[in-house]
Amino acid sequence: MIILAISMVSAIGGLVFNTMPLLLGTAGDAYSLSPAQLGTLSLTAGIGYLAGTLTGPIWVERVNWRVAALAIVGAVIASFLLATQLSGTTIYAGFAVFGFFCALAIALAMRVLADMPDPERAYGTRLSVELISIGVFLIILPVLFISKGGFSGAMLGLALFALLLGLGAFAFPKKTSSKIAAKFKGFPNWSQARPSWSVLFIFTIYLLANVGLFFFLYVIAQDFDPSPAQNSLMFGVLKWLGGAAGAVGAVIGARAGIRLPHLVAFLILLFGVIGLFTASSFNAYMISSWVWEFGFTLGCLYQTAAIVRFDVSNKLVALVPMAFGVSMIFGGKIAGQLLEGGSANGIYIMVLLCSLLPAAYMFLVRPKPPTALAE
Repeated sequence: MIILAISMVSAIGGLVFNTMPLLLGTAGDAYSLSPAQLGTLSLTAGIGYLAGTLTGPIWVERVNWRVAALAIVGAVIASFLLATQLSGTTIYAGFAVFGFFCALAIALAMRVLADMPDPERAYGTRLSVELISIGVFLIILPVLFISKGGFSGAMLGLALFALLLGLGAFAFPKKTSSKIAAKFKGFPNWSQARPSWSVLFIFTIYLLANVGLFFFLYVIAQDFDPSPAQNSLMFGVLKWLGGAAGAVGAVIGARAGIRLPHLVAFLILLFGVIGLFTASSFNAYMISSWVWEFGFTLGCLYQTAAIVRFDVSNKLVALVPMAFGVSMIFGGKIAGQLLEGGSANGIYIMVLLCSLLPAAYMFLVRPKPPTALAE
């Protein structure tokens, strides 16, 4: 029950990321923004998101977790409602503000989950709850909110959904249950958690490329002239399959070892990107995006779990949202610039190259966790 409650608040933190393709599309329509300008818009959201995650280490161990969760939920809702009143260049500031508060939600949730005994199961459950619930929301958002209110409608829908998910804050624990983590001051140094730091860096590169693709899936898909219902189906099922990937990871846990899952995730992602590159119809593009999402999310799960497994302090996982913030800043901007030439091929190549890194590291370097783990 606690993991489910934490996952609900984590989903609030994931709203800014998981709805970004639709937010960029509706903002582009509302303010007549070019792909490069939309990349800048995602950059400002990423800056706010990154700023929020960087504050995490300062306060997350010092506060009552339940009170903090409730305060963050309220701030997120207020920031979404504020965005409905913005126009022109002020929309960039609006994206930065709600990016900041969403980051606080996920930073807190990630740290709380690090105390759970099985990280693959904990973070797999988190992904499953987050993405399945957001998948349902993405079915509703274009049809009920965007079609009637455009960008302002999207913001209103986000505020209402955050209110619903925020109920999970009432079940948060008040403080850490790990005696080791409680005694550990600050982050571990390089020698204490070298593999964990390395995976965190590689994960950031991995996210940078894949987030860039995700942010522009909606924009690229418009070349096939899909209907609003088709857009809803594409992004709703996209998140459901991401949730399914989280559920698969939660069920398998560490039973497949700590290396093989990274390779499997890459191969699934590879097939999806090849499908996107060769798609000649919207249905082909849509199905390929689903395959890519499954591989991408599975990779996110196992890389996050690896960061926890290689870190006895349970602290470095709080920087995982920072990796998302960096990817939002640079991934969206780079993808927007690559798409300015009229072709998405550059984005696909970037995704494949960066996504190979996690599996390569796990098999070539073969890092060892601080405690024995049978493979």
